[in-house]
Amino acid sequence: MKKNPITWLEEKVKGTPFAFLGQFIRFGLVGVSNTLIQYLIEMLGYYVLFRNADFARLTGFLHGLGLTGVTGEGVKVVVVTAIGFVVSVTNAYYWNSRFVFDEDGKPVRSWGGYFKSVVSYGFTGLILAPALKLWMQGWGLPYWAVTLLSLVVTIPLNFVLNKLWAFRHTKEDQHG
Repeated sequence: MKKNPITWLEEKVKGTPFAFLGQFIRFGLVGVSNTLIQYLIEMLGYYVLFRNADFARLTGFLHGLGLTGVTGEGVKVVVVTAIGFVVSVTNAYYWNSRFVFDEDGKPVRSWGGYFKSVVSYGFTGLILAPALKLWMQGWGLPYWAVTLLSLVVTIPLNFVLNKLWAFRHTKEDQHG
């Protein structure tokens, strides 16, 4: 019976400093699916569900708060991005708990872990990545290079945050 490449790799690096590689590759595969889901949800929301939405009541409310520069288009972008983020992070948590950070084939699930996963993805994707991009643009690099370089930082950091914080196994986790 032929083994899948990730299982083969994990067996080869077991007991070495590279023992996390199989898990990191699975994390990356989940990340690719999250990116596709986020993109599809945003496109569906932007071009289909909210195509003709002007968000007049919400923009009126925001204008009343003094945010006069807010437009219906801006609100639409934020709404579809937020929906895509929630759906893709929920997908990430589902697959990370079963495919990446599972414990002996059993899913690792908790509301606390889900919340920590949302915070991890939110920090790396909504705060750190844009900050890095703005900082690196000062280097005179093209946007595509800045985006790739920010991924070199945010993907491993997100893996570490999820592995050591969101999916960390403690004695309390085992007792309910």
